[in-house]
Amino acid sequence: MEVNTIKIEIRKHHVTPGVNVLDLTIDADGEKVVKQTQHKDTDQSYQKFVKEAVRIAKELSNAKIE
Repeated sequence: MEVNTIKIEIRKHHVTPGVNVLDLTIDADGEKVVKQTQHKDTDQSYQKFVKEAVRIAKELSNAKIE
């Protein structure tokens, strides 16, 4: 698998309280995704995405180097 870029950035919207900006950039295994979206703090799909991103990050940080 060729991985060039995987980047997830979530930040508070600088103008609208309670809104988060999600920047997603993936260039891996022939797939290229560049997307920016905005979500309210209460958006369930946003919350699920963040939980999964944290889970994956923890899993990778604890993985043995093969």
